[in-house]
Parts: sequence; C-alpha cells; structure tokens
Amino acid sequence: MKFLFSEKDPAKVLAAIKTTMGDRKLAEMVSFNMTGGNLEVVISKLGTSTISFKQSPSPNGLEFTLDKEKIAFTHKAFKDDVTQKIIKVIEGSGGKRVG
Repeated sequence: MKFLFSEKDPAKVLAAIKTTMGDRKLAEMVSFNMTGGNLEVVISKLGTSTISFKQSPSPNGLEFTLDKEKIAFTHKAFKDDVTQKIIKVIEGSGGKRVG
C-alpha cells in the first residue's frame, strides 16, 4: 500500500490527517503520529496494532509506503474494515493511493 501527498512538509501532512480524523468514532481507537521519518498508525482497543509507512520524497510531494504491520490477535478479524476506514481518512486528507 502506497500513498502520495502533494504536500512536502510531513508536519502538514500529519496535521491534515488529524484534522480529517476530527471527532469521528474512529479517533477513539486510532491515532496517527510521525516517528523517525515514518507515519505510524496505532490502533488501541483490546490490544495494540501498529502500521508503519516509510516516508520518502517524491517529485510531486511526499510518498508513504507500507513498511511494517504488527497486528494484535484481537484485531485480525477487523483488519480489512479498519484498513478501509484509514484509507478514507488518508484520502480525505489529500493523500492519493498509488500502485
């Protein structure tokens, strides 16, 4: 999974994502953070899952490529549903899915 943002400042990308999350019910269990050049999505409810996207510059902005997933056993059954919701948040923040 890969996303492209036209924004070149990772802090602005994160701010856009957090604004899009707003006070959705999803925000109660999912958080987005920038850690060491990676965009991390942390899902915390009945366990903790972490999805990490490696950041790299692109001629058109910033590209984030799925790097690592650590999915809690209790989250495995809901992974596809939560992934789709996360994709909608990223796309609502200006990210475009590529590849």
